Amino acid sequence: MRRFLCNAMLWGAALLPAALVPQAAAQAPARGEPVKLGMIDIYSGGFAFIADSIRTGFQIALDEANAAGGFKGRPFQLVTADMGTQVEKAVTEGRRMILEEKIKFVTVGIHSGAAIAVGNLGKEHKVLVLGGFATTKRLTGEAGHPYVARANLSTVEIGSVIAAYIKGRPDIKRVATMAPDYEYGQQFVEDFVRALKAARPDVTVVRQEWSKLGATDFSAHVTALQAQPVDMIINGGFGADLVNFLKAARDFGLFSGKTQLFTHGVDLAKMGALKDSLPANTVSTVWFPFYALKEPRAKPFAAEVEKRMKTYATGPTPVGYVAGRMLVEAIKKAGTADDVEKVLQAMGSVSFEGPTGPVKVRACDNMAMYNFYVGTVKRDASYPDGIGMADVKTFPVEQLARPCLELLKARGTG
Repeated sequence: MRRFLCNAMLWGAALLPAALVPQAAAQAPARGEPVKLGMIDIYSGGFAFIADSIRTGFQIALDEANAAGGFKGRPFQLVTADMGTQVEKAVTEGRRMILEEKIKFVTVGIHSGAAIAVGNLGKEHKVLVLGGFATTKRLTGEAGHPYVARANLSTVEIGSVIAAYIKGRPDIKRVATMAPDYEYGQQFVEDFVRALKAARPDVTVVRQEWSKLGATDFSAHVTALQAQPVDMIINGGFGADLVNFLKAARDFGLFSGKTQLFTHGVDLAKMGALKDSLPANTVSTVWFPFYALKEPRAKPFAAEVEKRMKTYATGPTPVGYVAGRMLVEAIKKAGTADDVEKVLQAMGSVSFEGPTGPVKVRACDNMAMYNFYVGTVKRDASYPDGIGMADVKTFPVEQLARPCLELLKARGTG
């Protein structure tokens, strides 16, 4: 039975819908010695859904590649490990994957601090560490080196997108921030404030609130935010943190007046879980508003995700897909799954069509660039769970990306 299940995992890719299988998928599915790709993420607790979503997108990318013959007849195989929320556990699992399982390509999911820490292992052992959703700019910037890459934009680009929105809102004069107090949240606020000062120097940041990652009680933070009136609260919390923050905000009437909410990544969680607590006219960055996209792979990809997860696609799934495709395409382009240096060299010229349109990896920091979105929350029966994003605006990350010269100077190599 165990052998049957393993074979089903390797060969089941052949059953993917035609729209999701590349044109080259004319040969038999790969069945040789697997090319192992590691993934470390938070598979337990309040962020498990995000981790599962990243993994699903990643696995779809591998299944597509395997259906097309894999790498020289060898299938790509995903090996996962649960880090909880502990950076130390992520490092332990990363070391085990590298030293014991001899894995040369390790992806770290949602935790930015863990991505940096495991990235240091990559530098030490000359393996490639990919940030699968880690958004801190330091991953490929200040703490970066040639053995790290990222499958998504950084806090620099996120801050620029939010500041660009506020620039077009002359009614906003006073803002406050709310973010988790760890690597990602700290960089989120820092980069937003920097971008805001450039875009709207007349806007005052009245207060900054910091929560513990995975906190369940946000009442103290909400009452602190109520102490001084603001026009908009910029929230960097996501997943379970966002759910718990919104519950406290509703209970205390934080958004019952004129204060508006701008939250980052509202679709990192199922929006249906936020339906009863999201304030009216909430604005948000959003990763994958598939119902509003015209890109050819958007809806077929969303359908495949729903088939596998038994629920509609959320933001982490296309990012996981991009992470998987980055590695697959770089390995195939390099012509080797063993020489990490050649794979790194090849990655800087990788491009492909993703669920949100064209994806391009730039060479200076191996960062994948593709479309990002901002919209306004709307409740309507036509959306999944009756809630979605309206007035969706596209932000091409390539136009907002941190300049390579600035990034290399931050590394001390420019």
